[in-house]
Amino acid sequence: MKRIKVSVFLASSLDGYIAGERDDLSWLEAYSTDSPDDTGYSALMNGVDVMVLGRNSYDVVSSFDIWPYAGKRIVVMTHRPLVPRHGEETYAGPFEILRQNLAREGCRHIYLDGGIAARQGLAAGVVDELTISWVPVVLGKGIPLFAEGLPQCAWRLRESKALPSGLLQGKYVPAREAG
Repeated sequence: MKRIKVSVFLASSLDGYIAGERDDLSWLEAYSTDSPDDTGYSALMNGVDVMVLGRNSYDVVSSFDIWPYAGKRIVVMTHRPLVPRHGEETYAGPFEILRQNLAREGCRHIYLDGGIAARQGLAAGVVDELTISWVPVVLGKGIPLFAEGLPQCAWRLRESKALPSGLLQGKYVPAREAG
């Protein structure tokens, strides 16, 4: 079975939060002027077979006026009931088992989104690419990207760029794979 690639791609405040209190994302609006091509989001989405979202992220995204993942296979990691509106699938278990199942099905590239989901991938040591767009905002509290309990892991900066909006984006790979 071929190893499936796992990418995490998200924005973080300077103090490490991916959302404010109560999943507030309004602080990102002032920095949303960069095109998906400029940020690398379009290229990522073009190469992804399946998106795996945590339930909280799914709930936030499903409240948007337009479903942003049309045409993509979506798996929502949740233990709560969910009524699919766009063909979403649910999964209640560890990300590592889901990753193995998706690899057996022939998937080649997972986009892992959401704080808890991303932390599961990081804890399992299976994230191959971590792209963080650093937003020049200090929130003080909210939903952290990183939390206690993650194993120590060295990362190498593979690429960085300043975006016109003021974001500084870094693409990191595990140090074991950097070269």
